[in-house]
This record gives sequence, structure tokens and C-alpha cells, in this order.
Amino acid sequence: MKDKLTRKDERILSELDKNSRQTDSQIAKKIGLSKQVVNYRINNLLKKKIITDFYTTLDIAKLGFNSYYVFLQLEKIDKQKEEELIKQLETLDFVGWLITGVGRWDVCVLLFADTMQRFDSQLSQITNLCGDNLYDYNFTILVSSEHISYKFVTPKDYSKVRQEERKEKIILDKTDIAILKQIAPNARISLTEIQKKAKIPIHTSAYRIKSLEKQEIILGYKPKLDVAKLGYQWHLLLLKFQNISEQRKKEFIYFCENHKNIYYITQTIGLYNLMLDIHVKTSDEFRNMIQVLRDKFSDVIKIYESIFVFKEHKISYFPEELLK
Repeated sequence: MKDKLTRKDERILSELDKNSRQTDSQIAKKIGLSKQVVNYRINNLLKKKIITDFYTTLDIAKLGFNSYYVFLQLEKIDKQKEEELIKQLETLDFVGWLITGVGRWDVCVLLFADTMQRFDSQLSQITNLCGDNLYDYNFTILVSSEHISYKFVTPKDYSKVRQEERKEKIILDKTDIAILKQIAPNARISLTEIQKKAKIPIHTSAYRIKSLEKQEIILGYKPKLDVAKLGYQWHLLLLKFQNISEQRKKEFIYFCENHKNIYYITQTIGLYNLMLDIHVKTSDEFRNMIQVLRDKFSDVIKIYESIFVFKEHKISYFPEELLK
């Protein structure tokens, strides 16, 4: 059964989407509700599992890592065995994102690696886990990405979080790493909880978090929504470009940034040049959207494929390699 958001829920989600680390009091003041109402409604959204998590977006590149998207096509695998495989992939500390769906590819995973040798080792671990059930695989390397707000709750005043390929590494000390480990999978964790779990004084955590934000290692704080519960389908559209000018490419990306259904834009090198995360209400809407893209940019799009995303199993921007 689909859940329908009230106007109050939409306003709360919009604020959480801009910055999930805002307190209930801060959100309440901005949207003209009481702190108690905001707290109740956030907890209700969590209870209904419309919000499944709050996570912190980190600039992986500044930590010395590149991002690799690996696509897996499986064969001769039943439901139980596939679920076991997904659980194994989810526990791998170098996997930052994991989805399953229907299309040419059954699984997509995001890996963080500081060297090509390390990526090669990670890729081998994944293919070995799949064993005889792996029919085909391929990968792309992230060049840049734009994480745009959920436009169905923030249609106009939406924000963007941008990431790029690896750059000069910023060295973090043990305190920074300990804080990032706590805050990466739980953006709304309190300073008191960080003190309990990481044994770091509250004033130290508060200062270090502000410093990590200023250095743009922490890029933002986001809610993870189960869009299916709100009546939306999630499609991952994978595009290969024609031989086009840089200007024409920019025009296409600008169009995508401002399209009401596009939530995430990832530029890559490899099998695909661009990945678009799309939210639509029906398959017809998705098909019509593809037709619009093809009509407007027939000179840009060479090949396209899509994954109908069933489930997002994991999202974490904290590379466990920092702990080693």
C-alpha cells in the first residue's frame, strides 16, 4: 500500500533533504510547527520506513579514493542463493553502495579504492563470491557526480552535492576518522552518542565536524527514502554517448540537472558515459521521458540501457580502508 505524504510531512522531508543534521527545533522554527510535532512526524516516517536511514555524504576523492561502479549479470541462481550473495556483498567493507534490480544487470555495487591494484583485488573478491552464478560483469570509473535533492518533495528549492575523481589527499588523524565512522551511516547521531561510542568529548566532536564541513570532506547530510512506498519507481538509466562536443555534452547534462524526475547524475569512464537516477510514477512516464531525451538529444545518445531498481541494500560513504 502506498503512503501519501501530508503537506507537513513534505515540508519536514524537504528540510531533512537539505540538511538531515538539523535539530527538530531548527526544522520546527523554519516551517512554523512545534518541536514536538516535527519529532512525532519524523519518528512516524521512520516507523513507516518511508525514511530508512540518514547518511552523511563524504568527498571520497579528498580522502584519496576513486569510485568504481561494478555491474553484475547473474545466471542459474534461485531467490535464496541470490539473497545470500547480496548479504555477502553488503558486508564487504569496500562496498559503499549496493542495489538490485531488473534489466541487463541484476546488481550494481559502488567500490572505493585508492589504487588500481586494490580495485583489481576487490573486483576479484566480488567475482569469486559470485562463482558460477556470474554470467557477465563490467565496470565504470566515476569522473564526477551530482547528488540532487528528492525533487518530488523539494521541486524548486533543491540543493546539489558534487563529487569528483580522486584529487590530492587530505590526511585525517584518528579523531577525525573515528568521528566519520560514527556520522557516515547515521547523519543525525547526537554528539552525546558520539562521545559514548567513540570516547570523544562533545566539544571536540562539534569542532571537528565543523572543520570537516569547512574542508568539504563532509558534503552534506541526507535522508534515505524508500520511494516505492510513496508510489514512485526508481530507474537507473545508463547512457553511452556519440562522439560529441564538450559544449553539447554540457547542454545535455544541464537539461538533466533541471529535469523534474532526475535525482542523481553520475559522469563515468568505461562501459557508460552517464548514469541517471530517475523517479517516476509509472512505466509509461519513464518511457515518455526516454523518448523526450532521444528526441532532444539524438546526436548525443548512442546507446541506453536501464535497471529497474528493486532495492537499495547499502549506502555508506565511509571507506573502511581509512581504519587500516
